[in-house]
Amino acid sequence: MNPHLLTVEKLAILIKYHWDLRGFYKQATAAEKELMDVDWDDLGDVLQDLKLYHRNLVSKEYAKKIFANLHEVCADEETAQTLLGYASTL
Repeated sequence: MNPHLLTVEKLAILIKYHWDLRGFYKQATAAEKELMDVDWDDLGDVLQDLKLYHRNLVSKEYAKKIFANLHEVCADEETAQTLLGYASTL
């Protein structure tokens, strides 16, 4: 498994810091910082796309691309489903 993929544990940290990179670097513990070896920009793009999907603002074709991207950045199906569910609350 690629260690840079998003896991449920890493997603919990992103949610804890409200996806705020600056706040994360100011307040995160050393263990959290060590764990967060993900591309915040890529994940932010995926989250934005998921929000658009949940608001029914994308075509069926683009929705397929969103789900493909979701599975590319997530370590497993549990993480993908957790991120998908989280995005539906935003």
